[in-house]
Formats: sequence, structure tokens, C-alpha cells
Amino acid sequence: MLNKHKNIKKSLANIPNILTITRLFLTFPLIIFLEINKTNFVFALIILGGITDYFDGYLARKFNLKTKFGAIIDPLTDKIFVLIPLLWVCKMGIIPFWSLAIILFRELIISALRTTMKDGLPASRLGKYKTFFFFIALLIFFQPFSNNFLSALGIKFYWLGLFLTLITFIDYLRVKKNTI
Repeated sequence: MLNKHKNIKKSLANIPNILTITRLFLTFPLIIFLEINKTNFVFALIILGGITDYFDGYLARKFNLKTKFGAIIDPLTDKIFVLIPLLWVCKMGIIPFWSLAIILFRELIISALRTTMKDGLPASRLGKYKTFFFFIALLIFFQPFSNNFLSALGIKFYWLGLFLTLITFIDYLRVKKNTI
């Protein structure tokens, strides 16, 4: 029992997991700034979220600090951090609801699958690109310099992210099927 407690403490206390948990807590000010329409602050938080996402993955790989907790909480935090502003973008009529519903459906199913896998079902390369495209789309949607070209570019990155959402959903289902 003592050894199990030590492993849990070790998993939670490594730097990549601390960065992930920090990003998770950044969602609270993100929600507040979306609610009061302070998009400049949302833009800054998305940048900060992207930086913590990059460094938690980099440090986990470089120093072999991968944990099952991290494999589950990092993608879940990414989903929360991306979906909250996407909900706002949908509310503003920038993206259609049906597309967001597909993303939500996929993310809920994959998150449930991750909890059943021994390694937490780490994100695939395409899954990382999906998250990257959504982060870029959000940066463009919330950037302080609005113009038609950038808006159209943001929409293109969003659709690329949605396309990869569908592709990775099929890939993850294949992985899960092959492990049963």
C-alpha cells in the first residue's frame, strides 16, 4: 500500500503533470474572460495553454517522465482547453453546431477508452496534429487583429482539425478493437 501511494505521489509531482494541471486550472479564467468578452485575455491564455502543452509533452518524452496519469489527464486537459473556446466560437455563429457536436462525441468516446487502457492510450501523431490545428484556429479566432483573410484562415484550420477528428476517431476505435 505504501509503495502504491508513493507511485501515485510520484506521478502527480513530476513537472509535465504539473504543467498539465496548470493548463487545466487555466480553463477557469478562460471561461470568465469568454463570459465577459475579453478576447485579448482569451488569446493570451490560449498561447499560454499551447506553451504548457508543448513543454509537458517535450519534458515527458525527453526525461522519460511518462505516467498513466499523464497519458489520461493531458489529452483530457487538451480537450477541455480547446472545447471551451470552441463552444464560444460556435455560440458566436463562427462554426456550425453539428461540427462541434461531432468533436464532442469523439472526445467523450476516446476519453472513456483511455481509462480502459493500461498505458492510457497516448495521443497518436495525427491526434497531436488535430489538437495543433484547433489551437491555431483558436489563436486566429481570438487574435486582436481582425481581418477577412485571418478569419478565413482560422476556419480552414478548424476544418482541418475536424477532418483529423474523424480520422483519429476511426484509428482509435481500430486500436481498441485490436486490444479486446
